[in-house]
Amino acid sequence: MKKNSLSKAMAVLLVTALVLSGCGSSKEKEPREENRKGLDREAFTEMAESESAQEAQEAEDEFTPEEMDLIKYNYYVTLNNDIIEVMDSIGYYYEVVDYTEEFSLLPDTGLTYGYRVYGKNTDNLDDCVMLADMEPDYGELDAMVKEMEEPLRALMETFSQISGSHDYADNQYQKAKEYHAVIYANADAFAAVGYDFVDAIAQLGNERTAKEEERLKEEGMLINYNASRAISIGRAVLDEAYNQGVGDENLTELDLTEIQKLHDELVQVVADFNAATEDNDQLVKESLSNSRPFDGLLDGLIDALEWTMKQVESGELPDMSGSGAPLGSLGHFSYVLGQCIDRYNSVFVE
Repeated sequence: MKKNSLSKAMAVLLVTALVLSGCGSSKEKEPREENRKGLDREAFTEMAESESAQEAQEAEDEFTPEEMDLIKYNYYVTLNNDIIEVMDSIGYYYEVVDYTEEFSLLPDTGLTYGYRVYGKNTDNLDDCVMLADMEPDYGELDAMVKEMEEPLRALMETFSQISGSHDYADNQYQKAKEYHAVIYANADAFAAVGYDFVDAIAQLGNERTAKEEERLKEEGMLINYNASRAISIGRAVLDEAYNQGVGDENLTELDLTEIQKLHDELVQVVADFNAATEDNDQLVKESLSNSRPFDGLLDGLIDALEWTMKQVESGELPDMSGSGAPLGSLGHFSYVLGQCIDRYNSVFVE
């Protein structure tokens, strides 16, 4: 997996991060805690430690098919997010280390070894491997979890070692060479499956989000509905850039034809959201006490998109030399969208 894949991985990240919140619950219902948060660790441990297939099945039968579907889906979405973070670390790793079998630091990068490389706990991967053999059958997703388990685990563990290592340069970079051997041997095999997994989760999430938004609209949950739609439109913006093969490194190549349509739709949806939050009866219906549940974040999403469009129209690439994503970049739009997703989760899901 070469470092220039990073921008595409980041585009997919927010596509899928919304998927996790796409299972938003209606405030009119109080689903079981496991249904909203996923399978609790005690129940999972019971399944894992069952001495027989019958006992494991009995533990699994504690949950309804609908609950098991939501549990498996949420765990796979969490795995998806882990995958993106590992892709991210691979990309940053190769900004410092040469993409060759033999370990070699790139000259004059101004970056230190381990720059923005973060370790990942493998507990969720373990759980997903177990879930891959459980109902409901997720077909190719189950198969992909099993196929990428070994290389993904190796990368997670190695990045954890790198992020906590302070003696990597000792003995002529002996430890760094050992880490590199693992990364180089597993990154491509992981990425080949990882990108397919991310795409499949995104497609599944799009389908579920569309159904959920249709339900919200039919039930007159206009605040929840318009918040979800605004985020879906933001996701569609990133999809469009991704499908055009455009990132911040070639932002000026972005064709704004479809982006403009998405912008216009976003403006209308946010206007409908703001109108709904000004209706006290609507707030009561959706069990919301705060008339500004998003504190202007959705308006900020419009601003971020307009800055990006102006950046494209200027014919100049955004200056990515500093820390953080600058105004006008897809990275900044992604960041603001992420804030909206987090707020959606806190208001409507958690």
